[in-house]
Order: sequence, then structure tokens, then C-alpha cells
Amino acid sequence: MSARAILTPKTEPVGADGYTLRERSWKREADKHVQALNVLLAERGAPIRFGFPAPVAVPFDGPGPDEAYAGALPLDDELADILALSTALLQAARTGTDDVAEERTLLLRRAALTDRLALATPYDTTAQSRAIREAHILMTFDVVHHTGRGDFTADSIEADGAGGPRAYVRQEYAAWHTPIPPGEGI
Repeated sequence: MSARAILTPKTEPVGADGYTLRERSWKREADKHVQALNVLLAERGAPIRFGFPAPVAVPFDGPGPDEAYAGALPLDDELADILALSTALLQAARTGTDDVAEERTLLLRRAALTDRLALATPYDTTAQSRAIREAHILMTFDVVHHTGRGDFTADSIEADGAGGPRAYVRQEYAAWHTPIPPGEGI
């Protein structure tokens, strides 16, 4: 008897439909659940129906990088400001006078800086993943503290799609960076 190779998710062969045997069985089970859900929705007269896989998220209709970062400080000045703000927040936390608004400003500027660095180095996968990670940190903070200022909230379906976290950062940076016109916001 010959020893059989153990199949793992990385070594399992993929069929013509693009699924492995294991994924096909998961999809069959998911289809059963979706079908049962649609029957229940139909019985209750709901106007929606579900399909599997889930529909692709709506594209994020926020500002582009050029619009969001227009008038932003150069990268080295932005980094210096972020370090100074971080130091001030650390001191405030030690004395018990920390501020949620200042913490959000730090997270927003840090996420915007990493996004700008990732835009400057499009083939650097580390920079891309750091930008997404920092965007998720900001989004989590905004969901917990209800502090977003843009049209799309951090927990919206638009912000959840591909490219959504970084687009959310751009939206929030543009809202933060744009000065309020005289006579408004008083």
C-alpha cells in the first residue's frame, strides 16, 4: 500500500468550476440555507431575495486621492506632526486628560499618511497592507465612537467593499482637512 498524500486547503485540486471538493460541499450547504431563507422571505411577503455568493458591494463614491489630499502637508511634515500629536496624546493619557477627538485626529492622519505612502509605492504589498490595516483601525474607532464626518459611515456596505477602507480614509481626511467657510458651522 502506498501512502496517500494528505490534502490541505493549499494542495487540494481545483475543479473546472474554480472550487475544490471541500468548497463545493460548503457551497451546496450555503445554497440550501439561502434557498430556505428565500422561502421564508417569500412567505412573509418581503420584497428582497438573497443569492450565493453575496452580491458585490456597491462601489465607494468618495473623493479620489488627488481631491482628498489636495493641500495636505508634504509627507515628511505630516509624519513630524503625527509624531508630535502622538507624543502629546501619550502625555495626556498619562495625566488622565486624553481626548477622543484628538485620538481620532491621530488615527485619521496616520491612516491618511499610510494611504499616501501606499499610493506613492503601488507595487509595495507591505505598504498596501499597512494602509488597509490603518484604515480598519480608523473605521473601528469611528464605529465604536460614532465619530465619522463623511457621507458614508464606517460600517456602511460601501466602506466594506474592495478599496472601501482606503476610500473611507480619503473621505474622512477630506472632511477633516476642508476648512469650514466663514459664517457656517457656528
